[in-house]
Amino acid sequence: MSEPSKLDLLAAEVAKILNVDSVDTDTPMGELGVDSLNVVELILVCEQLYVGSVDPEKLLIDQYTSLRDLDRQLNEALTPQV
Repeated sequence: MSEPSKLDLLAAEVAKILNVDSVDTDTPMGELGVDSLNVVELILVCEQLYVGSVDPEKLLIDQYTSLRDLDRQLNEALTPQV
């Protein structure tokens, strides 16, 4: 059995934060019920999952950002720029 992706782990952590069973990674955060306090928790989770890539000032997080969008931003931050 393969290891869960970072996106899967992120979705599981957001579900815990929101106290729900699961979340759709393509649903905008505003629709999931993520508020400004949850964003702080979300950034802390991202710092643990995406070690070395989280600069909260550079992340584009708003009510329309999905977890898939956030995962893409974080993975791009991990990719060395040539």
